[in-house]
Amino acid sequence: MRNVRRGLLTRSKIINILSKKASTISQIAEEVGLGESSIRRHLKNMLAEGIVERFRFKGKVLWRLSRSGQLDLEEALA
Repeated sequence: MRNVRRGLLTRSKIINILSKKASTISQIAEEVGLGESSIRRHLKNMLAEGIVERFRFKGKVLWRLSRSGQLDLEEALA
């Protein structure tokens, strides 16, 4: 795998953002400082792992931590 550490740091930033509020890909990309395509790829992988989920609200696609993603975060902080 390429850039494993950098990928983990990016995923950690995404999880931190989504732990506070549901966000669009463009909002996450702006906060993380990466392009939308990079964020989309990370979210797609995290979705497959059950960490995040997407939903529609007022015509926008938003992302949030899934229930298991929230539980994992709580366990990590405990």
